[in-house]
Amino acid sequence: MNISTHFPNKLIVLTFATALLLAGCNNPASNDDHEEHSDPHSIEFVMNGDTIVTYADGEVSGHFHLEAGQETSLITAEFFDEDGNEIHGEDLGDEYSLGWEIANTDHADIEQHDEDGKWSFHIVGKSAGETTVIFKLMHGADHSDFSTNSIEIHVEEHNN
Repeated sequence: MNISTHFPNKLIVLTFATALLLAGCNNPASNDDHEEHSDPHSIEFVMNGDTIVTYADGEVSGHFHLEAGQETSLITAEFFDEDGNEIHGEDLGDEYSLGWEIANTDHADIEQHDEDGKWSFHIVGKSAGETTVIFKLMHGADHSDFSTNSIEIHVEEHNN
């Protein structure tokens, strides 16, 4: 008989604890690193002060162009939120990095030297031809929070 009198009390405590847990998980003020920055909406790739490629609203404007056997000047990725405000790399946190997938590494590859920083890189032309690259804002090593569509890379024969 003593069990039946404690059961309703245990049910109330369990229900209250579950409600608190769910409320804490949905709290926008919680310390979730993923919520501390604006999500990128667009990205620009800047080389020597000029924007050479832009990805916004699902559309790519521009392409990368270089010669076989050459390496581009430093290219920097700059992220922007939906309102066009720049999202600075330091605002993203240490768990974020720039990732990429190149369709055909026989024609071009990407190098990122330690001194370049985590948001800058060089494209290396390996052989004449065309390929594409998709850039990603990686959140840890397991997934991306933002990806571009395919961006063309044109590699021309080296002129002596």
